[in-house]
Amino acid sequence: MIRGVLLAALLGLAAAPALAQYAVVIYRCTDASGAVSVQNDVPCPKGSQQQRRVIETAAPASIAAMPVAPSATPARTSTEPALPALVAMPVPAGSGSEGVSPVAGTAAAAAGATGDSGAPDAAGDGGAAQLVDATPAEPPPPLFSCRTWDRQEYFSDDPVPTRRCAPLRVSGLDGSAGGGQASACEYVTDTCAPVPDAALCSQWHRHAHDTRARLLFGRAEDPAATRIELERIEALIHASTCRGAG
Repeated sequence: MIRGVLLAALLGLAAAPALAQYAVVIYRCTDASGAVSVQNDVPCPKGSQQQRRVIETAAPASIAAMPVAPSATPARTSTEPALPALVAMPVPAGSGSEGVSPVAGTAAAAAGATGDSGAPDAAGDGGAAQLVDATPAEPPPPLFSCRTWDRQEYFSDDPVPTRRCAPLRVSGLDGSAGGGQASACEYVTDTCAPVPDAALCSQWHRHAHDTRARLLFGRAEDPAATRIELERIEALIHASTCRGAG
C-alpha cells in the first residue's frame, strides 16, 4: 500500500504541466509499532524512524499562473517622435580640441535644421535689412507754394487752395473810418503754384523747417495740431527719395 501511495504521488507530479520547477519533500515515517506513513513537507513525529526525499517538480497552478508585474517604463508608441541620432561633428585641424561631444553635434545639427539658434541670424537679419534698404523709395508728393491775401507765404500739399475772409474797410455815414463796431470781410482764395520737380526735396525740407519753427517759437495757433502736422511731414520725407537730401 505504501508503494501505491508513493507511485500515485509521483504520477501526479509527473502529470503536472512543465512549468517552473518546484521542490516537494516526502517524509516516510515508521513508528515504534512498525506502522508506516508517508506525508509531504511535514517531518515525522518524535520517536519515529524518518526517511526524507526531495523531488523537483512543476510549480502548483496557483504559483505558475501568477501574473507578471507590468514594467514601470511605458513602451513608446508609434506616435511619439524618435530621439535624434547622435552625430559626431568634425573639428577643424589646429583648433586645439580633440573632438566634439556627440550631444553637442546633435544640438548643432538640430539648430541648423530648424534655423533656431541662441544668437541672431546675422545673414538672415542683415539680408532682410538690405532688402528693405534696397527697395526704391517713391518720389515725394507734389508740393505747392501759396500766398495769402496779405502776402503771407506758406507750403501746402493740398491741391485745393484755402479760402480766407479778407477784412474790408468800413466807413461811417459821416465818412469816418471804422464805422463804430461794424466790420465786414470778403472771401479770397489763396494763390498757389506747384513746386518744380527739381526743387521738391529742398522745399519739402523747408516746409518741415518752417513748421518746426512755428511750433518751437510759439507762432502756432494750435500747437497740438501743428505737432501732428510736423510728424506727418517728416514721415513723408523719410519714406521718399528726399530722405537723405536737405
